[in-house]
Amino acid sequence: MADVRRNQRTLSEQDWKTLVGSINDMHGVKSKAPAYRAFVNLHVEAMSMTNMAAWGVHYMSGPISNGRNFLTWHRRFVRQLELRLQKVQPGVTVPYWDWVADRVLPAPLSEPALLKAWSIRRTWNPASLPTKTDVDAMIAIADFATFQLALEHLHDRVHIAVGGNMDTAASPSDPIFFLHHANIDRLFAQWQATHAGSQPGNLTETLQRAPIEGRKVSAQLSIGQLGYSYG
Repeated sequence: MADVRRNQRTLSEQDWKTLVGSINDMHGVKSKAPAYRAFVNLHVEAMSMTNMAAWGVHYMSGPISNGRNFLTWHRRFVRQLELRLQKVQPGVTVPYWDWVADRVLPAPLSEPALLKAWSIRRTWNPASLPTKTDVDAMIAIADFATFQLALEHLHDRVHIAVGGNMDTAASPSDPIFFLHHANIDRLFAQWQATHAGSQPGNLTETLQRAPIEGRKVSAQLSIGQLGYSYG
């Protein structure tokens, strides 16, 4: 049975306790591999000057990186974190934060004691959050590469709005990263349903790096085949 990622606003108090508890279980030096820090470190590696062009995870102006794997790499990245959480608590999923409809940070992930325990800081300013008009214009784009770049630019604005850890290469250290990227992935899936004939031009490229990655771009295009959907 496929996992269903739900809107974070629909989660019950118990759902949040389960999610936070699963994340906590991945923290600490005694956590089983891959620990939470492995996901953070992988993202830091992806954004290093050495790997930016080779991995193509984010767009950077100039010759550094064209961001060709932004959507497929992060789709794989979030799914791998989700599957790791399920080793702690079967059935747990990463909810998505629809920052167009909910222009506040999810309260259960914003408790001061929790942020302190995770060593998370934020400089929250919702002024830069994308709007429905922004999203609608982006979904209407027919070409994959143009769409991907437009979505990444909207994505950047959310990282800036949250600030703190989220505005650094170590952004996954703040669990809100995964709710944000689940929403990015949801918009990607929505776009795919509307523009079925457009896809990446590098289908045979292998995403970097193993063991958390190590799959081809072509294997990341169907969320149904990856075992989840959005509710």
